[in-house]
Amino acid sequence: MGRGFGFLAAVCAGAVLLAGCGEESGSGTGTGMPSGGGSPSTAEEYAEATRQEHDRAWPGIARKCRDVRPEPTAAAEGEGEGGVPENPKYGENNAYKQTTDVTPDELCRGEAHAARIAAALEDAAPAGPKDERQIRRVLEDLGYATDTVTARQAGASAVAWDVMVAGAGPCISGNTDWPGEIDVHGVYMEGGCTEPVGGH
Repeated sequence: MGRGFGFLAAVCAGAVLLAGCGEESGSGTGTGMPSGGGSPSTAEEYAEATRQEHDRAWPGIARKCRDVRPEPTAAAEGEGEGGVPENPKYGENNAYKQTTDVTPDELCRGEAHAARIAAALEDAAPAGPKDERQIRRVLEDLGYATDTVTARQAGASAVAWDVMVAGAGPCISGNTDWPGEIDVHGVYMEGGCTEPVGGH
């Protein structure tokens, strides 16, 4: 869901005492491989191990999202079901743009990271990042590992970027051409946080 930088910066500022979003460091976060002993044997164990790794790296965000239910509520699970779309072919033709579901606690973590990024980009304005290298630098300076950040030119002075926060669940995406919006969303079905190009 799109969020304004100003709104997110205010959320971040208001949450500094609660979540510590201005003081956190993600140092040591990489691709999200758990660093403890033993190897998770199931997908659920792996997800839990990576979430714990995230929460150790970002304790303020972990505290903020500690009491959020990890699974969708019954009402949320039923949303969007039923009815036939006006143009059933649209869904079929755009299936490559579908993303995985995001649970409430993943959304909480994703929005907290989005607030940190929005605040940093707002601090960089008006000179803000204008190319891939600069946006990567801003994101990496916030503690997001190099292998979790993507950035690409989306025009002469626009950069589209994505961050996969290991263990948080969702992706965080933005575009300097539309600086008022940062999206928190699930991973694309085809893989990764970058919206795939193509389809049929």
